[in-house]
Amino acid sequence: MKVTFFLLSFLFLVSPVFAQQLRTGSHDLRIQWIEFNNAKPGTVEVTSLGKGKYKIEGEQRDPNRNEYVTIKGTLEVAERKLLFDGKIVSRIEYINEGKPCERVGPQVFRATGTRRYWRLLEKLNCDGITTDYIDIFF
Repeated sequence: MKVTFFLLSFLFLVSPVFAQQLRTGSHDLRIQWIEFNNAKPGTVEVTSLGKGKYKIEGEQRDPNRNEYVTIKGTLEVAERKLLFDGKIVSRIEYINEGKPCERVGPQVFRATGTRRYWRLLEKLNCDGITTDYIDIFF
């Protein structure tokens, strides 16, 4: 019992998922459609704005196609969630008739289970059919 308590306490103290602070600096950003094309993950830069708020900005682009996901806005940490407010734009040539899909305003990213990333909860693309997995890695 003591060992279990110790391990849970240790995980709580060192895990970035449970922290109310977010690691500043560079994080990987991915949308699965570009990953299927064997493109490298994108990056986002996270900077502290103070008082538990963070600025996030970055992108993932396929260098061989005009396909991308961009993100720009602010974040707050709430347990296993990132509360995002800003703009996320994705464009994949064979989805939404090749037109950019814009998500503007409040959005939530959440980490579940043993995942090492936060996934955007609103997964439905602007075409109303396709599921996008947009992930920010710890």
